[in-house]
Amino acid sequence: MKTINIKITSNHKNINKSSFVFQKWIGISIAFILVVLMVPVILIADNNHTAAYTNLGVGARTIAMGNAGTATTTDVTSAYWNPAGLISLKDLELACLYNIKMSLDRSYQYAAIGQNYGFGAIALTWVGATVGDIEGYDEADNPTGYFDNSEYNIGFSYANRYKMLSFGITPKLYVSSIDNDMKSGIGLDLGLKYDINQYVVAGLMARDIVGSIDDDNIPYQVSFGLATFPFSGITISADVVKKQDTDAYLNFGTEYWASIGKDTEANSKLSVVEIKEKTTWQDVLKDTQTGLRLGFNNGVFACGTGLRFRNLQLDYTYKLNNSEIFSDDHYLSLLVRF
Repeated sequence: MKTINIKITSNHKNINKSSFVFQKWIGISIAFILVVLMVPVILIADNNHTAAYTNLGVGARTIAMGNAGTATTTDVTSAYWNPAGLISLKDLELACLYNIKMSLDRSYQYAAIGQNYGFGAIALTWVGATVGDIEGYDEADNPTGYFDNSEYNIGFSYANRYKMLSFGITPKLYVSSIDNDMKSGIGLDLGLKYDINQYVVAGLMARDIVGSIDDDNIPYQVSFGLATFPFSGITISADVVKKQDTDAYLNFGTEYWASIGKDTEANSKLSVVEIKEKTTWQDVLKDTQTGLRLGFNNGVFACGTGLRFRNLQLDYTYKLNNSEIFSDDHYLSLLVRF
């Protein structure tokens, strides 16, 4: 009897290799383009205060950490701090923020929604600010009554990853209305993040690398950040920030998360049924954490706290303004995961 050996060849490995090489060069190309686009903002020299509200920040957690969010954020607020961080989303996330105590008839709000898909992470963000009861005058200094000023921007973010490098982009639509005179414009944010190791992350962000409302340019901002996680529950972050026509400055923040509840099954002889019947609140609290934070944003002190449940996080921040005109800020934000 003859033994017939049949050899079957397949190009499956070659296809996988080609796909890997293609994805590798796509990732490198996108990262290179982002870096090249960031460089020209250093050469721009036309500064103004257009869309100044965009400097306030979003998410009470990061504001309490001195606005040092370039390398730190991994939730939906990353669309603001560094869109590259959106790739870390694991669930559908919804976030909102409100400044609960602003003087001079001012208000500031934020809302966002985002999710990670197979082709990358996407997010939709809205940031708005209003000033009411502004007294108007004509050219002869005669009172003309009161009017409002409202501004907002809507951003659509996309993020993806190649190995340890994450990249993100956020095109934005700006709208400004002063006494019913409406103007609009565009903006563009770019971001990169690199996981150096399990303890250190680096980030690079360019805000409004392209930005204008009508004929007014929106000042750019470039920031480089590092975040380190030396121990469980502890985060230390720092950003070097360069705004248009201003000197670079440092933002610094730290955070500590601690568990509130105690695992009810630990060192317990009760049955599972008895535990569920008698310790319902303990079952809830054992998944609950509390966070403490403090930071300095260009020397301005901020601190805050937070409660994190399984699918919900509530944060509060107090920020000292060091101003004789504006009162100190009190931020309250909510993050929900579905």
